[in-house]
Amino acid sequence: MRKTMIYLPDELHEALRELAVRHKTSLTELVRQAVEQTYEEELDGFLMERELDEYLRDPSTAISLEEYRKRHALRRPANA
Repeated sequence: MRKTMIYLPDELHEALRELAVRHKTSLTELVRQAVEQTYEEELDGFLMERELDEYLRDPSTAISLEEYRKRHALRRPANA
């Protein structure tokens, strides 16, 4: 995981901070979930293309569909 700095308007930051407290999570996790939900299809496509490229370069990296699903299910919260 990498650290990324973003700038938010004061009002949005305060609202997200309060929402994070209500949901017993962090502001960071709220932002991460919002980005994943907003760009879910595009991100999935990008990740699949990247894995396909890796496989085409080295077929020994192949994994089963079950393993692929297991790996990528870990990126999403259980309630997603």
